[in-house]
Amino acid sequence: MPIKPLAVTDRDLMRARQIERSWTPPLKGLSCDEAEIIARAIAQGIAEGRKQGLELAKDLAHSP
Repeated sequence: MPIKPLAVTDRDLMRARQIERSWTPPLKGLSCDEAEIIARAIAQGIAEGRKQGLELAKDLAHSP
């Protein structure tokens, strides 16, 4: 069963790039393409966390 990637928003990507830049000293030798791959992976994690948070909020709203 293939895994469908979540929709990553521009805001997710912006925050992910901020996170990636905060790690700059250990990641200084990365190319621009490698840094973008890392930022997109971080953004995917942010999107997954948002999805799980929304699902949890829905579950809590429907429980007595």
